[in-house]
Amino acid sequence: MFNIFLIAIGGALGSVTRYLAIEFFTKNFMKNFSANFPSNFPWPVFFVNIIGSMLAGILYYFMIRYFDSFDVRIKNLVMIGFLGGFTTFSTFSLDFFRLFTAGQIGLALTYTIASVTISITALFFGFYLTKLILS
Repeated sequence: MFNIFLIAIGGALGSVTRYLAIEFFTKNFMKNFSANFPSNFPWPVFFVNIIGSMLAGILYYFMIRYFDSFDVRIKNLVMIGFLGGFTTFSTFSLDFFRLFTAGQIGLALTYTIASVTISITALFFGFYLTKLILS
């Protein structure tokens, strides 16, 4: 039961952080992006997923470096809870669906390929940059 509590707390904090990050990005950066890139591309969700992936790499490195084992409590609170609430796969899926059903198939596919590829790359980058800095 305690693990469920940790996931719930982490998820709530992650979801609120996602909301604040998307609001911040939308208010402070969307004007610049709209001038240079497609304005209907879901930029805030795109960047939240990349940031969340990089954080997953950084936090995973810390966990395997500084703890004797991959502590299930930290995993539940931070990785499953916080990062699960912070990253937005369901929102990502909805953005794809909306672009696709609006006939913007090329933009929908670009969004999907870029999101997955760059997010996975960000996870590797976060992990190995943290390892390099701390080694």
